[in-house]
Amino acid sequence: MNASPPDRMPERNNPQSFGCGYQSPDSYSGVVISAIGETFDSVKTSDRFTVLDETTIGGRPALVSDFRGGSACTVSVAIEPGILEFMIGYSELEDFKTVDAACDQATKVATTLAPYFPDHL
Repeated sequence: MNASPPDRMPERNNPQSFGCGYQSPDSYSGVVISAIGETFDSVKTSDRFTVLDETTIGGRPALVSDFRGGSACTVSVAIEPGILEFMIGYSELEDFKTVDAACDQATKVATTLAPYFPDHL
């Protein structure tokens, strides 16, 4: 990922969300990192996600999910009072062509940043 300033996405309001996107300068891939005012349990039961795995990242519960049935992998880490979400898209036109490839990368990003997770959002 490049070191340029992130693209801010302040328009997300349902649920309240603050996110930044980072695009790779050498490929068709990027990651969106969002702090979302949604509970961990609501992600587990949401029809927007298909939970693929429950794990722990940085000592916190995390869900690895397919978002909206085939567009992006999300890794949702529980940090009170909401979640910190890492999202990487996948398609035949992107570097990550399958949900497994996108989830592997999203999990790597979340794990790499885990030492910097805040105590709360």
